[in-house]
Amino acid sequence: MADKRHPLITTRAIILHAQHVLLIRAEDPGRTWYFLPGGLVKHGEKLEDACAREVLEETGLNVHVRRALYLREFIAEKHQRRSVHMPSKHHVLGLLFLCELNRQDAERPFDQLGSFEADTGATGVKGLEWVPLKRVPEIEIMPPHVREALCGDFPPAADLGVQFWPED
Repeated sequence: MADKRHPLITTRAIILHAQHVLLIRAEDPGRTWYFLPGGLVKHGEKLEDACAREVLEETGLNVHVRRALYLREFIAEKHQRRSVHMPSKHHVLGLLFLCELNRQDAERPFDQLGSFEADTGATGVKGLEWVPLKRVPEIEIMPPHVREALCGDFPPAADLGVQFWPED
């Protein structure tokens, strides 16, 4: 019988502020790694609204979603470096957006930017971290495309449109 599951759709936020990027820190046995805030799109929800909602839920921050930058396909069973907590049948299409803090938040110090409450369903997720962009090359960020993008000419020019990051 054919598998009737379908890929999930997610949004992720790349939030830059004062030469830092907001990441979520996760830990597996012997490994610390980072990923962007975001999550699943609800049925009937606009992609930009889903991104802003997920950022608010995960970080307590209200953001302005500026524009879509990247579309990524992820098929978990093809990856050896996936989290030990991720099911191998996980298949996601993720849209990554460039976001900015609202004015009130942008004037606050980093230690007051964002809050984190552990989600019982997210084993291994430990907290938020504003990572200096100069430190990005030294840490593991999933997917690796994010680190490559942040270390390059970021953000990409708007006339390039949404860039596709194929499953690798």
